[in-house]
Amino acid sequence: MSSAFCDRLRAFEERILANLDKIKCPVHLSLGAESVSDAIFENVRPQDWLYSTHRNHGHYLAKGGSEDRLWDEICGLETGINRGTAGSQCFSDPSINFHASSIVGGSIGIACGAALALRGSGNVVVCCFGDAATEQGIFWESIGFAALKKLPILFICENNGLSINVPIKERQPCREGQMAAIWWRVSTFGMTVISNEDFGRAFKTTRQESPCFIEARTVREGDHCYFPKR
Repeated sequence: MSSAFCDRLRAFEERILANLDKIKCPVHLSLGAESVSDAIFENVRPQDWLYSTHRNHGHYLAKGGSEDRLWDEICGLETGINRGTAGSQCFSDPSINFHASSIVGGSIGIACGAALALRGSGNVVVCCFGDAATEQGIFWESIGFAALKKLPILFICENNGLSINVPIKERQPCREGQMAAIWWRVSTFGMTVISNEDFGRAFKTTRQESPCFIEARTVREGDHCYFPKR
């Protein structure tokens, strides 16, 4: 997908790569997964909440976050989102209802709690995570709870087929030549699964207090993580 937002996100991530001597923390870039953040950008509302993971730059900018404040946070500056103390992986910006966690799957249960509080408001919670998070117990507990309580939450799994550098076929049962179908296992909980990455329909359905799950197939360009150059 090509859009002004995708171009803006890619430019920001490439700026980091070109300035590793200026950053003060490890970074996990969104290169290769821009289309997911672009779809969030097109559908999310200011009153919605977004809970993200360590690979969060695209999600933050999609929610309306400040590019300058994100850059300053990564560079450890006082003018950063959390005054340069949180770094890239686990910053929060309450002014736009955004929270990120460096713990794999760490935001999923918290996102369910927020969705429980938002019932009846017309607003939704967007919860983003990678395929490795679906190997955590809290993921399946949250899927079951959200389906049972009909929470206004949209789960977005960005499946790039890697947990750091370990392929999904070495971590989850897969049919020969295929990736694990996480969406199918989620559907057995009574969760609405939106196929073909139809984010518009997913947001609309979730606003009607019917929790949804999207498994977005992405790629990861470059390394899992980049560190400051000294």
